[in-house]
Amino acid sequence: MQDNVYDVLLERGLIAQTTHEQEIRELLGKEKVTFYIGFDPTADSLHVGHFLQMVVMRHMQNYGHRPIALVGGGTGHIGDPSGRTDMRQMMTKEIIDHNCECFKQQLSRVIDFSDDKAIMVNNADWLLDLNYVEFLRDIGSCFSVNKMLTAECFKQRLEKGLSFLEFNYMIMQSYD
Repeated sequence: MQDNVYDVLLERGLIAQTTHEQEIRELLGKEKVTFYIGFDPTADSLHVGHFLQMVVMRHMQNYGHRPIALVGGGTGHIGDPSGRTDMRQMMTKEIIDHNCECFKQQLSRVIDFSDDKAIMVNNADWLLDLNYVEFLRDIGSCFSVNKMLTAECFKQRLEKGLSFLEFNYMIMQSYD
């Protein structure tokens, strides 16, 4: 086994680009870090793109680092507009909860959640109880609409239409 998980991830082609490469490598070699990867519950099953994230999580965990699997049960009520030509089909709370539970079972096949070695959290636990006016005043005031409109996921949709609901996804995700 190699000394540093960074070298393992690099060797396996799981790192395409990074900033501060040497600092990251040193950090991962000296300290045990906690990191998160998010999963959007738009279906009841993870897909191959998720699998690559799970492989990274498992390698990191094998080297003593602690993964947090963040399931987007709150942001899933809005839906990520990235890569979409139209608005996602709105899902009920029951469907989202079901999908999150399915993700938990599937992630548990690869990631060891026993003895606090990994954590699974659902952003619905804090996002669904937000006071919207307070949220807009405290968090929304920190965002520039002009800057948000430069994001590729929004630029592509402006001509065909982007709902206000979807426009809020970036703010909710950032708050998350």
